[in-house]
Amino acid sequence: MSDTKELRQNIERLNKSTTAALKNQSYNLILRNIESIESELVASQKELSTKTDVLEQLKKRNMTLEQDYSVLNSRVQEILKEKAEVERKLEKLSRTRPQLSSSNLIKAFRESLEQMDESMNEDSSRMSYSVSSMNIRLMTNIAVEDNELRFQLPKADDVIPADNMSQVEFTIKPSLKEPAFSGYADVPDIIGLDIDTAVSMLKSAGFVRGEVIEKDSTLVQGTVLSQIPSGNSVAKPGDAVDMVISRITSVTVPDLVGMDLDNAKKVLGTGRLVCGKVTEQADSSRPGTVLSQSVASGEFVDIGTPVDLVVAGSKTEFAAVSGKSKVNSGPSPVIAGAVKDLKRMSSIDPSSRFSSSRTSLR
Repeated sequence: MSDTKELRQNIERLNKSTTAALKNQSYNLILRNIESIESELVASQKELSTKTDVLEQLKKRNMTLEQDYSVLNSRVQEILKEKAEVERKLEKLSRTRPQLSSSNLIKAFRESLEQMDESMNEDSSRMSYSVSSMNIRLMTNIAVEDNELRFQLPKADDVIPADNMSQVEFTIKPSLKEPAFSGYADVPDIIGLDIDTAVSMLKSAGFVRGEVIEKDSTLVQGTVLSQIPSGNSVAKPGDAVDMVISRITSVTVPDLVGMDLDNAKKVLGTGRLVCGKVTEQADSSRPGTVLSQSVASGEFVDIGTPVDLVVAGSKTEFAAVSGKSKVNSGPSPVIAGAVKDLKRMSSIDPSSRFSSSRTSLR
C-alpha cells in the first residue's frame, strides 16, 4: 500500500515538474516504485501458490478423514448388530436354560449332604465325621412363576456377563431329629428308561410325574437322563418326581378314523401335531366324522407335522349327491354302505384303507 501511495505522489510530481531534470528525477522514482510493486506482486503470487498447495493438501486430508469416518461408522454399525445378536442369544439362553424350583434345589443339596455324610463314615474308616454346615454361593438367574422361585442354572459352556446373573448365598446347617421313615417309600431309579415306562413305574410306586425338561442328547428321544429325587432315595408317596429327558423330535401319528373332528383336533394337539386341510366328503356317517387321514396311524413324523383330514359331510349333502331320497327303494343299507366303502377306499391312502373300511362297515 505504501509503494502505491508513493507511486501516485511521484506521478503528481512528474506532472507538476517544469524542468527536464525534475521530470527525469520523478520518472526514475516512478520506475523504482513500479519495480517495488512488481517485486511485492511476485512475492504475493508465491505466497498465494504456497497457500493453494496447503489448501489442496488439507482437502485431500479431509477427504481421507471422511473415508476413515465412513469405514469406522460402518464398523460401529456392525458391532451394534453383533451386540444385538449376542443379546438375543443371551435372552434365548436365559429362556432355554434348565429351571429348578426352590423345593427341588433344596432336595438336591440335601441329597448331596447325605452322600457326603455316607462317604465320610464308610465302614473301612476308623473315625467318625459329621458335616456341621454347608456354605453355598449360587450364580443363577432368578424368576418367579406361580408364586414360586425358579432358578435358571447356567450350563458349563455358557458365556454370560456377570450383570446378567444373581448371586445367592446361604448356609445349610443340620438339625437333629428323630428318623421317621415309616411314611416314606423308595423312589424307583428310572434313568435310562423311556418316559412312558418311567411314568408308569413312578405311578406303580405311588409317585406322580413332575416337571419334564427336554435336553439335547445322543440317546434315543424320550430317554430319562436324570431325576429329582434321585433313584433309590426315599420320599413321601404322592410326591412329584422331576425328570430331564433327551429331546423329543418325532411322534407317532394317532388313529383318527371314526373320531369327530373336534376330538381329532384335540388328539393331534396333544400329540404335538397340527390339523392340516379338512375336506368334506359325502358319506352316510355322522357329519364331522373322520373318514381318512393323510398320514397313516402308527407312522413316525416330526413334531408339528400337519395331518390332513377327510370328514363326512352333512346328510342333506349326501342325499343330494346320491340323487335318492330316504324313502326310495334301492339296495339294502348294508350293500349300499359296502359299495360306498369301496369307492372311498379307492380315493384314500392305501395304508389307511383297511382301518377306514373296517370303521365304516362297523
